[in-house]
Amino acid sequence: MSAVDLCSILDVNYKTALLLENKCRILMSLSNSDKLLNSPFYEADVFNIGAKSKNKAGRASEQQPILGILSTDKENNYPRFIKLRVITDYTGLSLKKNIEKCCVLSHDALLNTDGEKGFNTLNEEIQVKNEKISYEEKDHRLLWLNMIIGNIKNNITGIYHGITKREMPLFLNEQEYRFNHRKMGKTIMDKIKKYLQRSFPISHRQIVYILNISAPHFS
Repeated sequence: MSAVDLCSILDVNYKTALLLENKCRILMSLSNSDKLLNSPFYEADVFNIGAKSKNKAGRASEQQPILGILSTDKENNYPRFIKLRVITDYTGLSLKKNIEKCCVLSHDALLNTDGEKGFNTLNEEIQVKNEKISYEEKDHRLLWLNMIIGNIKNNITGIYHGITKREMPLFLNEQEYRFNHRKMGKTIMDKIKKYLQRSFPISHRQIVYILNISAPHFS
């Protein structure tokens, strides 16, 4: 929920609600960083979030590029977990570096992508099926990832509306955590307890400082 809604529920002011939400997102990031994706099948694509610049579209706009990586049990079926990474550009070096940080790669595994040339830099580490996709087809190769990305974009723009590039990693941490814990059920409270025990005091000023010094690396 938005910080505005949380204000009403907890009967606190906006700054307090926003601070609480950001602390939760930091805990989510600790959980997200614990494990790499490890699967025989992956899907990867780059998408953009944010307001489009006037008279500009796609990569020429000021939207934030995001790399989404999905692990599945079978090719194009049974989604497992997702990783969301803010990236600086679409170059092969950037895509390769981020995928290596997120996934266990092997020559027996398969990476499905949409024809973006930068993904070919991973050919020596994993089988890459990198061909242009017609997204109008009923069962295209990135169907699951495409649906999940659509939901994530709707959540971020529909619930939170305006998000700066500086804040984007925190909101992506939340979306990644929510998807990867979708099947936890009642045991989710045990998981939350685990990360609360690992938590540490942090002020609003410290959060802003961290976001400010890290912003140049992803915006």
